[in-house]
Amino acid sequence: MKTIIVDDEESAVKVFLNEADKIPELEIVATFRNGIDALRYIEKNDIDLAVLDVNLDDTDGILLGNKIRNYIPDIMLIYITGYEDYAMDAIRLHAAAYLIKPYSTEELGYAVESARLLSKRKNKRIFARTFGHFDLFIDDKPIMFKSAKAKELLALLIDRQGGTVTTDQIIGTLWENRPNDVSTQNLCSKVGKTLEKELKYHGAGEILVSSRGVRRVDTDKFDCDLYNLLDGSKNAADSYIGEYMVEYSWAESRMALLEKYINL
Repeated sequence: MKTIIVDDEESAVKVFLNEADKIPELEIVATFRNGIDALRYIEKNDIDLAVLDVNLDDTDGILLGNKIRNYIPDIMLIYITGYEDYAMDAIRLHAAAYLIKPYSTEELGYAVESARLLSKRKNKRIFARTFGHFDLFIDDKPIMFKSAKAKELLALLIDRQGGTVTTDQIIGTLWENRPNDVSTQNLCSKVGKTLEKELKYHGAGEILVSSRGVRRVDTDKFDCDLYNLLDGSKNAADSYIGEYMVEYSWAESRMALLEKYINL
C-alpha cells in the first residue's frame, strides 16, 4: 500500500519507519512535517494510506483527514497520537485505526491489515455471498439471475477460488446424472454463454474469464466472504454460522473444510 506519513515530530516518524520496515504491505512513499505539503503531494499522486498525527503544528489531523478525502475519497486513514481525546472523531471519519503512542509492531501490523481489508472492500462494487445461500451483489443489490443453472455455474467457479474449471469438470458437478455426451456439452456451453450475458447485462462481466472450454473467475475483481475468511478476516469468521451455498449439494465438502478451518 502506497503510504504517506504526516507528523511534525521527527522522533515519531523515525519510530514509525522502523516499525514499518517489518510490515511488507507498507510502501512509504513520502513523509511530511505539515499538512500543507502533504496536501500538495496528494493533489498530484495516488496514495492508498495516510498515517496522520492528530496534533500538527499547522492544522488539526482530523481536519487534514477530511481534506485528504476530498482528493482521494477511498484513501485509508490511520491516526497515531499520544492522546485518546480524538478517538471518536477518528471513528466518525471512518479511520481504519487509531493507535496510541507508544505502539507495538503487532498493533501497527493489525492497523495496516485493517486498512488493507477495508480498502479491498471499498474499491469493489461486486460482492459474492457464499455463507448461507449464494448470491452476487452489485452496489449492495442482488443480481436476479434468469437462469438458475447459470447462477450455479458462477457459484462453482467462485468456490474454486479463481482456479480453472474445464467443461468436463462443470458437467461432472452440475449434471452429475447426465452422460458427458455432445448434447450435455452443448448444454454446458449454452449455460456458460448465458452466464456471460447475464453478468455483462448487470455490469459485472469482468469477473468471468473464459477460453476454449475453460472458465474461471478473476478474484481481484470482486469481494467474497469465503475469500475474506480464508485470508484470516475475523469479521468473515464471525459471519459464518455453519452454512455454505446450502442450495448446492456439491458444496457440502467445502462446508466440512470450513468447519475445520474455523476450529483450528
